[in-house]
Amino acid sequence: MTKKALLLLIVFLTIKAQSQIIIDNTPPYDNSTFLIDSILLGGGVIASNHTFQGEPSQIGWFNANNTSLGIDSGIVMSTGDIYSLDPNAPATFPIIPNTVTDPDLLAVANSVPGLIGQTFSVSSVNDIAILEFDFIPTSDTLEFRYAFGSEEYFGFENSSFNDVFGFFLSGPGIAGPWANGAVNLAVVPNSAPPLPITISSVCNYPLLGVMNPQYFIDNQGGLDTIASADGFTTVFTARAIVQCGATYHIKLAIADGTDGALDSYVWLEAGSFYSPPLSVANDLSIDSTVMQIPCNSTIELTANGGPSATYQWLDSTSTVFTTDQSVNVGPG
Repeated sequence: MTKKALLLLIVFLTIKAQSQIIIDNTPPYDNSTFLIDSILLGGGVIASNHTFQGEPSQIGWFNANNTSLGIDSGIVMSTGDIYSLDPNAPATFPIIPNTVTDPDLLAVANSVPGLIGQTFSVSSVNDIAILEFDFIPTSDTLEFRYAFGSEEYFGFENSSFNDVFGFFLSGPGIAGPWANGAVNLAVVPNSAPPLPITISSVCNYPLLGVMNPQYFIDNQGGLDTIASADGFTTVFTARAIVQCGATYHIKLAIADGTDGALDSYVWLEAGSFYSPPLSVANDLSIDSTVMQIPCNSTIELTANGGPSATYQWLDSTSTVFTTDQSVNVGPG
């Protein structure tokens, strides 16, 4: 093989390895219940009362396998048309009637300047999209993975056009400053006090602002792969301590800051909304709920429900006989 042919082969393989994002909000990807139950949820979570506020163009499914996004597929929400992300999709320029309101998003946007040493303010939040549902976790923790991106990058950092999003969790044991006592899980990792993620709190544009650049990806040269979003964050994991078996509510919301121009996006990873389910293992490696063991012998059972779980083992009369994580039991 000649050097020229080898070079052409390498270029061809490089092009093939970098795929373009695919967007779809045709049925069933236009249905909030399907998107939550069949796309977003992983193990250990039961969801109910699914709702979406916004225009149909603002939510759907994506596949970003082999792109720089870091999430293969999942749900995407936007302050405009999600198809703007697809380099091969024709622009539709939908009109967002701007009828959805959310005081929490405006307050979050205006909490950021003081936390990063700035003085700008956001006068309004517009083109809002909100996906929310109730859920019951089967363990003491909840987590999911996401990324945020925007057309506002490289032009409007540290300005009133501070596009914003939030993941507002409320329920037993949760005490936060937002509606229904919610906390916002969409914050910069290890920030104290918690710093909400916006175009001004995660950015890397020396002309207007550099803040937490280790979490920022410049996509200006990648618009042929993921269009519209000039920059986006690395993949974050939202986490919360919850109570096993209790009912919680989560509101996933995104908005333009001050105006309705230039869109922002949030990507939610498929199968990542997860509460580790209780598992029980035995020392004989028997995979069964009814275990046959030799006469006059015992089997050790070990439960795992998370780092802060407590345990109760009950016998056939429903009497608690130990609260240890592991137990040796015989026949019966």
